[in-house]
Amino acid sequence: MRNGFDLAKAAENCSAETIAFLQDVMEVPLGQLEDFSDSDPAFRKAFMLFTRLSLLVTRRRPELGVHCILIHVLPKIGDLPISKITKVVVNRLTNPLIVEGKIVQGKRVFSVMKQFLAWCVFQGYLENSPVGDIPLNKVGGSNPKPRERTLTDAEIWVFWHLWDYHDVCEVTRWSARLTLAAARRPDEILRARVTEFDLNNNIWNQGNRNKSHRDHRLPISPIMRLCIEKLIAAGNGSEWLAPSNKKPGQPMSKVAISQSLRRILESPEMADIDPFTPRDLRRTARSCLAGLDVPSDVSRKILNQSLEGIDRVYDRHDYLDQMQEALYKYSVFLFNVVEREGVEDLSHKYKGDRLDLSNSRLGLGVVNFRLQQVYS
Repeated sequence: MRNGFDLAKAAENCSAETIAFLQDVMEVPLGQLEDFSDSDPAFRKAFMLFTRLSLLVTRRRPELGVHCILIHVLPKIGDLPISKITKVVVNRLTNPLIVEGKIVQGKRVFSVMKQFLAWCVFQGYLENSPVGDIPLNKVGGSNPKPRERTLTDAEIWVFWHLWDYHDVCEVTRWSARLTLAAARRPDEILRARVTEFDLNNNIWNQGNRNKSHRDHRLPISPIMRLCIEKLIAAGNGSEWLAPSNKKPGQPMSKVAISQSLRRILESPEMADIDPFTPRDLRRTARSCLAGLDVPSDVSRKILNQSLEGIDRVYDRHDYLDQMQEALYKYSVFLFNVVEREGVEDLSHKYKGDRLDLSNSRLGLGVVNFRLQQVYS
């Protein structure tokens, strides 16, 4: 079984039905899973064994593959003998998803089914896979274009201050701001423990609790420290940096920031702001670092991305000093933006362009809300 697979963590991203299925697969003795009455088992039984021996071993997030099979495949062919699974059968599983525009789901179903049928050949249940020669790009549809949205200087100002004009808790407010200030994914903040933050030495010891599973340490800049201290104070002694206000002893929901931001941006007074998501904040931070002449390899280290080319193998330097300098420059930039009383002097889509906030409460400016008054 795949080392490090965390069922509790998987439960945050998928249905209770998926977790129950995975729990059964992990707890049932292997001999019982292999106890078929014949050599042509039904898809339902064979898929359980496949999940145990293949998905849990080869996939970084096996719960995603299981989830899509439980929804889109088992209800249709759960009792079908695996020898009866043909190209037509597989295509009739993916075609409706492609027609509905669910391209990612359709390709995920095909990918898992292709892996499953190849595994059946390896196990001796089938002579050949009916879809073994079909590449994934033949399934149909186009993958969604990668997001390119970044926030302008004026939009950074809006993002920072909009939380104070809407009904959100202190933890959500400062967690969202830390997402931008630290160039982190939201879940890296919403699942952080207070013990990760060494405020004496200004180091965030994140460990391998990230998408790449690489050990990561990040210098804490002044604006990051402001956010972290506000969160610790709001947590009232919680072990979590962003504790839930609904479930005592638990961290905040991983979708708390995105749901709150979407609700705010959908309000009529924010109609002049092009929609954006928490994921766009990380791209914004990376673009700001480039604008501050931070070298690409240092920016990649800040975002915990692997270096390019041969450097990813041979360059083992920790870059802490360089990251500290870059994050300090980024901190000064952010403070310079968000300390303004309004967006009148901040560029928007191009130099000289201005963002119209006349229909928003933010258009009144941050009167009596200057950082040196409130954040001291």
